[in-house]
Amino acid sequence: MTQGEIEKLAVKTGNIFSSLEIRIMMDIVRRIREAGFATASAYWQISRLQRLGLAEKDIREWIQNALKASNEEMEKVFSDEVYEQYYSHERAYKLAGMQQIPFDENVPLQQMVKAVKAQLQGEYKNISGSMGFAIRDPASGKLQYSPLMDYYRSTMDQAVIDIRSGAFDYNTVLKRTVGQMTASGIRYIDYDSGHHDRVDVAARRAILTGFRQVQAKINEQVASQLGTDMYEVSYHRGARPTHQPWQGRVYTKQQLTDICGLGTGPGLLGWNCYHDYRPFIPGVSVRRYTDEQLDRMNREENTPKTYNGKQYTVYEALQQQRKMERVMRAQRQKIKLLEEGGADEQEIIAAKARYQGKMQTYKDFSEKMDLPGQKKRIMQDGLSGKFMPTKVEQKILEESEINDKIKTELSEAKIKGVPKINPEKVDVSEFTFDTAHINTEREHGVTRAEAEKFIKEADISLTRWNGRFINYYGPNGATYVDMENNNIRTAFKKEQFDEPTLKIREVAEKYGTNKG
Repeated sequence: MTQGEIEKLAVKTGNIFSSLEIRIMMDIVRRIREAGFATASAYWQISRLQRLGLAEKDIREWIQNALKASNEEMEKVFSDEVYEQYYSHERAYKLAGMQQIPFDENVPLQQMVKAVKAQLQGEYKNISGSMGFAIRDPASGKLQYSPLMDYYRSTMDQAVIDIRSGAFDYNTVLKRTVGQMTASGIRYIDYDSGHHDRVDVAARRAILTGFRQVQAKINEQVASQLGTDMYEVSYHRGARPTHQPWQGRVYTKQQLTDICGLGTGPGLLGWNCYHDYRPFIPGVSVRRYTDEQLDRMNREENTPKTYNGKQYTVYEALQQQRKMERVMRAQRQKIKLLEEGGADEQEIIAAKARYQGKMQTYKDFSEKMDLPGQKKRIMQDGLSGKFMPTKVEQKILEESEINDKIKTELSEAKIKGVPKINPEKVDVSEFTFDTAHINTEREHGVTRAEAEKFIKEADISLTRWNGRFINYYGPNGATYVDMENNNIRTAFKKEQFDEPTLKIREVAEKYGTNKG
């Protein structure tokens, strides 16, 4: 089997556990959102135990559904794929003038398949029963492991405390929780050893390990029946350095153990190994690659290429590619969770922009390293929706960046307020017009029609006093609107612009969208 075929075997199983992971994380976000907007009363304290009980009940149900789905997928793999692997040796039997035992009548193999499936069911239950989060302590930098429901309870309680106390606003708490969850992911944690993996990774590894055990049994059984003790190990591009010397070559069964490390974690069929070995009959079988071809391919793969000042062999480039894919999957989760939590619009757009930037870097890196892009790996999380900024969102993001620059310049000039370039215009048609203040006290000589025109022409605004006032500035004049009292408080013409107002006009013209 090729590396791609081996990986494909576990994709659906990984998706089942990825879906379970995001479902639980979205539930945490949803309940924080509900509690966050109800903290003015003792609502959370009153309903806490009931809600946590319901959450635990829901999670147990989702886990059972995931186990059921993964067992169904396992049955499919161990019927269809094992069957196909078994009969892939049919040609070898014909060349040897022998009859292969029908799959259903191969008792030793059937017994092994049954044992491996039982073992796999137990592993799935172990994975789902040992789920939690691995959170890095900001003070010590050490990972701390928290069982799933303990994390759920403590995260909910801390969120409510932070929001109720006023120490943090809802968006800050949401962003912190989402960042923490996506950085860790829900993990299978072995509390005795401290070993941990994301649940989808642990589930994929479990089914691949089980399948490879059966595959090895088939290969060795076929070799025995064909009267050979020789095996050809497969070759794949980007093999780890320790596997390169022996891949693609022919060995005896004992040499598979002694040279290739068969049966060990770092060796053939071990951790994340995508090599295979098949019976080889001297004088009948033909090697896929000669030793000279293998040596040449290894030399080519070990000749590094440079990207952004750093050199990568093919193996190192593939590892970097996998890392980028993991980061992008986490970013996709982050976007989905921020949306579920009703985060600030600009926060969501910024997260999409970061994803877009990471995707562009991934494409560029893959091209420079002469590697095929693996978008399916990024999108195998089963998440749906838009993860790139739309044209409208891109414009909002660009304006947000401009507003930040404007705020910096105005702050340096000691001008207070939250700036917004090309602001939305408030409908002031029903607002009162303070002519006594504007024209009697201040002698600005501005009519209501002129004040409304200044608002329509405004290309920048400043929001002040926690939103009570929105001050609009245009090329011909400025108008200040009191949103609390629905009143046009003041307005003045460009001839009356003071130094701060002239500074505001300067940055508006400097950063205005029409200025490129």
